Amino acid sequence: MNYKYSNPRTSFQTDDWPYGRKRVTAIFTLEQTNRGERVSRVTQNPKGGWNKPKKLTYSAKQRIVDGNDGKTYIAILSSYGMVSFMNADMKYSHETIHMGQDRYKEMLALFD
Repeated sequence: MNYKYSNPRTSFQTDDWPYGRKRVTAIFTLEQTNRGERVSRVTQNPKGGWNKPKKLTYSAKQRIVDGNDGKTYIAILSSYGMVSFMNADMKYSHETIHMGQDRYKEMLALFD
């Protein structure tokens, strides 16, 4: 199945993030430094306050995108030119597209 990605953005908030058996608020933001860009996610602690942010490693560019399966992904443009998609839980890679593949130019447009 070829996944489609849309709605690239630099921040995102959801009030339906799974936290054990509960649902909490999660805020995704894009950090930009001289080292590159990375996405961080902070979740609300049901006991009060916010948990420590979870951060990806730096890359050339990153965006928060929606998949055609209804899930949120993080699009990563590496310094080597490939485009990867991470699950929003920031644990697993969902898909990687290399230069020369048919969908590469379409995925590269997410970072404009």
